Amino acid sequence: MFVFIFTTIVVGFACAGFIMLGFRLTGRKAPKYLIPLTAALGMFGYMIWDDYSWFDRVSSRLPPQVEITQTYVTTAPYKPWTLLVAPVNRFSAIDGDKTITNPANAAQKQITTIYLQKSHLTLATTRLIDCDTRLASFITPDTALDGNGFPTQIDDAKPLESNDPAMVYACE
Repeated sequence: MFVFIFTTIVVGFACAGFIMLGFRLTGRKAPKYLIPLTAALGMFGYMIWDDYSWFDRVSSRLPPQVEITQTYVTTAPYKPWTLLVAPVNRFSAIDGDKTITNPANAAQKQITTIYLQKSHLTLATTRLIDCDTRLASFITPDTALDGNGFPTQIDDAKPLESNDPAMVYACE
């Protein structure tokens, strides 16, 4: 967040500086309203560009084994441009390198889901997906694991829809 605010301010100063330099080189005096207006337009332009390009910039840097499963958009009244076309500001992805099949039960898979949101910390969760029963359970540090690293007992399993991205990824 600090980098975003700092960059926005720098862009505003840079835009104002270009206008001031242009008028100074031509020997004319800039109208009083033009410098702050140019700085404000530059800052708003940067904020809009950052909102709409965030998803493409972040997703292009993901390794090839990470597959994006869902994207989410949000509008905000303090960002009126999002009311016209809402930008993608968060998404979830599954890390294919961390998907493990239970050797004792091939229908059980451990998947790692990564949650990314603009201006927030990245989160990762590990879940056990049972393809036969269509149940899913989060694996926490308190979960008792067997010798293969799979839970010995699933207490908090929740049913998944057949079109749930985690279910589709793990069971296809």
